[in-house]
Amino acid sequence: MSWSGGSPGGPPSARTFAYLELKGRMIHGEIPPGARISERSLSQVLGVSRTPLREALLQLESENLVERTDSGGWQVPRLSERHVRDIFAVRGQLEVVAVRLSIERASDQEVVELESFLDASETAFAVNDVVSMTGANGEFHTAVYRSAHSRWLETTIEPVRNQTIRIRFLIAGGVARPEYSEGHRQIFDALWARNARTAEAIMSDHVEENLHVAIRHLDVLAGPGRSLRYPDDVPTVDFVTAPRSGLPDMSAAGTTT
Repeated sequence: MSWSGGSPGGPPSARTFAYLELKGRMIHGEIPPGARISERSLSQVLGVSRTPLREALLQLESENLVERTDSGGWQVPRLSERHVRDIFAVRGQLEVVAVRLSIERASDQEVVELESFLDASETAFAVNDVVSMTGANGEFHTAVYRSAHSRWLETTIEPVRNQTIRIRFLIAGGVARPEYSEGHRQIFDALWARNARTAEAIMSDHVEENLHVAIRHLDVLAGPGRSLRYPDDVPTVDFVTAPRSGLPDMSAAGTTT
């Protein structure tokens, strides 16, 4: 299967297709930190030529999801403690802005709808369904961002959000059972009460709690000790026969969120 240029309302371009496929797998931990990207093999697996594949990799590089190696190739970045602390420092500031604007701008209906994500997350946690819990937690955060009705906030928070999704999926794959936080329920209560000061304080504590969980799992975030080549050495799904149409709205996995 080979992809060519897309058209409005039609299939995505080869570059967009490759970008979305790789981004989804990097964010969801299917391509581990430290894995080296084999352009030749990946081009064959995806069914795209090397030119759009390289364009996709350049876009992913701008989002800090891939990086150049000393030899000029590509690899998925390993996450150090400094990287993790920086990601959560930025996220903490943006999340506080999100709840402040949500309290000012969200309709009562938008706030009410947040509770459905809490219910879904709690139900999934009760049966140790990490994937469903991850989805529900992410949808909660995404709904909060959107209820702020700020295009600037959504655009700014997206790359940070991608990194936190990646962190949580990596941790989720390395723990027997996820931790659960009451932070989401407390954030919801503060939003419903339209209490900006309380919502901001709870969100700040919530992000700090997430940081501590991530720091406890730095060994997972650093990736395997030996170098792998993707897709040659990394087991994966044949995503050419079932391509992703985009990324699900998730912003947490396998830990508190």
